[in-house]
Amino acid sequence: MKGTVSKKMVIEESSDNMKDYLNNIFDATYANIELRPLGILVRIIKGLTNFTWVIPYYQLVMYKGDYNSLYAQGRFIRFRKDGSFENSKSFLLKLMKLKARYESKYDFLNFK
Repeated sequence: MKGTVSKKMVIEESSDNMKDYLNNIFDATYANIELRPLGILVRIIKGLTNFTWVIPYYQLVMYKGDYNSLYAQGRFIRFRKDGSFENSKSFLLKLMKLKARYESKYDFLNFK
């Protein structure tokens, strides 16, 4: 998809099963999101080590509220709303459009 990657965003909070991949309390942990045809890759940057969380579109749930969050596979990550997050708004809109296009393409259940 021609290297479509978000800017680095600060992880504010995560589920307990993601804590091993984050820096300790005093250091900020960053992540970026890469778009793929069938899902996304969330790259978590922990010092010199990177971890990649693979999320197919059909498992991805996004919430926007006081925090912006990604949920999938019994895990979640909440991103801090700051300047780096504000720079990624257009990217996140593109992500939501791709997810909607994927779901409409594979819409097997019609509740009419």
